Amino acid sequence: MRQIQFQMGNAGPSAGIGCGGIVFIFGLILVSPVGEWLIKGIGSLFIIAGVLIFGSAIYFWMKGSRRGGPFV
Repeated sequence: MRQIQFQMGNAGPSAGIGCGGIVFIFGLILVSPVGEWLIKGIGSLFIIAGVLIFGSAIYFWMKGSRRGGPFV
């Protein structure tokens, strides 16, 4: 069986400590009420972006169909 090793260059063990600290802080933020607000906000942005993309796609599809459609 092959063992996977990550090469961190010249950073040494401090890179793993820093990365673990950042992941720990992000975890605390996501578990807190601020994380709930953040996740709901990102979800709302995705919903709005999806509606806008869907609407513009239908608009351009309908606009293109007057000139003979997309397949003509």
